[in-house]
Amino acid sequence: MNKINSVSKDESTNYSLMNKNEIVATFTLEIKSGLVRITNVHALRLPFWIKDVGNFITHRAAPRGREHIKELLVRSGCDNIKGFLDVTHALALTDTFWVKQADSNLSWEKVSLFCNPFNEVVAHTAFDGGMYGDNLSTPSPEYSTDGTFAKCWIRENDQIKLLKRGSSGARNTGLEPYSEFYSSQVADAFSAEHVIYDIRNYNNRLCSVCNCFTNEQYGFVPFSLISSKSLPADIIDEYSKRVGDKQLADMFIFDALILNEDRHKGNFGFIFDTDTYEIVSAAPLFDHNVSLLYYAEKEDFNEKYIKSRIPKLYDSFSDLAKAVLYPDARRKLINMKNFEFEDKSKFALPEWRVKELERIIRNQIKLILD
Repeated sequence: MNKINSVSKDESTNYSLMNKNEIVATFTLEIKSGLVRITNVHALRLPFWIKDVGNFITHRAAPRGREHIKELLVRSGCDNIKGFLDVTHALALTDTFWVKQADSNLSWEKVSLFCNPFNEVVAHTAFDGGMYGDNLSTPSPEYSTDGTFAKCWIRENDQIKLLKRGSSGARNTGLEPYSEFYSSQVADAFSAEHVIYDIRNYNNRLCSVCNCFTNEQYGFVPFSLISSKSLPADIIDEYSKRVGDKQLADMFIFDALILNEDRHKGNFGFIFDTDTYEIVSAAPLFDHNVSLLYYAEKEDFNEKYIKSRIPKLYDSFSDLAKAVLYPDARRKLINMKNFEFEDKSKFALPEWRVKELERIIRNQIKLILD
């Protein structure tokens, strides 16, 4: 298994993959001599992007390399696939799929992360590490949230919010929450559809904060599940077939403005109707903490360093942005030629750094328009 350890006890358990209260597939989890196999898979009503039930289920778990998550998985008994399925039910805030044992009477209303209280002990442990109690064996979104940075989910004023910390360990770390906060302002100026990020201290830790953009009616499916294509032209073709190409073009242009080094096929995609599985729109842009020269120190704000920043999916920020530039986007960039951040006071990011970031964004605009 890719993300979850095997277990040593030999056993066989039948499970149902659910969408809300509907059984959409059944399977058997077999454990023999420490090896795990998912067998007897019967698909009943799955979306086209779930091509392999076993692969889909095992990739529901949070990445073990994320800060604090390995400790959390071990302490809660979720570090093996059976424990993960039985404790977390493979629930996530991205959609309404979940897993239960075939003979269980458990209902969606009892487990839904969208309407049931979160486990505060799990949230604190995922965000801070350390010991906050032993009540870890209840479903919680931290077990299935993707990404490498420490994070947790909270409810605030009837809204589900994600809190995400920055990196730590060196003097030039920890600026990622600022990157999300300031990138959100760039997206506003460019009129891109995006998740709005703010910044705050939570448990004396600096973090970015944003609202959850999914709910019980509309889920998120990443491009990585829709297509295996990786070349920009192929991504554009696949994306355009479903929702048109405007928002994808906006993403490539926006990423060039903020020098987003971590756009990958897991953090962009589509919104789908959780009842019909119909793709209804592009997902809003999100996850921009690895941008705006987040590791750069004062001496790094130079042309050589900036040119060394490259995207994950393609070769050049500005070249692809130029290739997808359309008339209305050009007009928006022209209107941004004197770009300045509107809110510069949150938690005292040094003024010199804000000024340098403004200069770089204006230079990126020139590069794209030239």
